[in-house]
Amino acid sequence: MATSSFSREFVLSKEAAEILSEELEKQTEHYVPKKDMQKELKKGESVFKQILSHL
Repeated sequence: MATSSFSREFVLSKEAAEILSEELEKQTEHYVPKKDMQKELKKGESVFKQILSHL
């Protein structure tokens, strides 16, 4: 298997290509954000309103 990336070409052995293919097909865990974005947006909106009220 050969693939190019920008200006370099990589040649993989059949075994390496199979391992890479298997790894890419594995299911990954879903990303769970560390913060609740809705809560953060509401907090930001509140701060923004406070700043505007002082102008």
